[in-house]
Amino acid sequence: MKRIVTILVALIIVCGVWAQTDMRCVQLQGHPLEGPIDSVRNQLLLDDWTEWGHSDDGEDFYFRGKYYGIRAKLAVSISPSSKLLTSAFVSVGPYSTERMLNQNLQYFLHKLKEHHGDFVQRNGAWVYMDDFASVKLSVVDNENGSKDIRVFYLPMATYYKDAISMGLHGAVQEIVTENAVAEDQFLHFSQDGQIENPDLIQRHYNRYGYLVEAQMTEQEGYSKVTYEYDNNYRLIRRTLINDTAAIKYINEYTYNERDEIASQNQKVFKGDECVMTINMHNDYMTRDEQGNWTTNSLSLSYWEKGSQSQQTTVLQKRTLVYWEE
Repeated sequence: MKRIVTILVALIIVCGVWAQTDMRCVQLQGHPLEGPIDSVRNQLLLDDWTEWGHSDDGEDFYFRGKYYGIRAKLAVSISPSSKLLTSAFVSVGPYSTERMLNQNLQYFLHKLKEHHGDFVQRNGAWVYMDDFASVKLSVVDNENGSKDIRVFYLPMATYYKDAISMGLHGAVQEIVTENAVAEDQFLHFSQDGQIENPDLIQRHYNRYGYLVEAQMTEQEGYSKVTYEYDNNYRLIRRTLINDTAAIKYINEYTYNERDEIASQNQKVFKGDECVMTINMHNDYMTRDEQGNWTTNSLSLSYWEKGSQSQQTTVLQKRTLVYWEE
């Protein structure tokens, strides 16, 4: 039982199961524009885009369709190793008159602001950028004197949201925690944002890159893990059930104004009887330049059936290493 409790407390992964749009990814007309090429292709085909070719090296895929109701071309580029989308751009035109060019330029800028927010004019282009996406609207000159309108989409976050779901910022590669209680002492993430944990198998991610369900390898068979989230894709409840051991674990989470985990409450059931509770409250004291906490005062209350409740405070420190961009 103690091993299962340790794994549960250690692993904090958020996965999305709702149908709402996740704002923590780049989007094309309100749909995610990231992830495996097969997933991106299927979504585009559902949105009435037509695929008409790809580059000889298989790293660029070409589509035709309607971009906010106007005929356009779309080029999608992927990483040759991971097959995940790296960038995309929409091309509309050619325009031979300034009137039609400016009319559609203002129209696209209006629609993009509706979906993303305010754009800043910079070096003759209009740019939107946050921690998760970069969108650039510009006018390109053609050799024959006509002009095209291009919109360039660049994902700024990893596709797999395991790290982001833990409240982490930036391309985190490794975390080493001193006095780890609410997480493993050592955590590793791939460049794509996946947590590297051999005990977490049979993973299924939704189209936004959130883990939907998985199995946890246990001493007694496997446990099924399910998740519940709020409208901001923040984990509010995680349930792990091990039918072989007849044990159920329920973890519930609350958040502070910075969307960091403020508290955790864990209950362990043997059959229908609660046999253990752990309550944890975080007080983050210092953060690094990326905004990730480096010092935390953790208040902990622990109760196990047959024992008195115990309270303690643990000072945690952690060091974070980031992937080079």
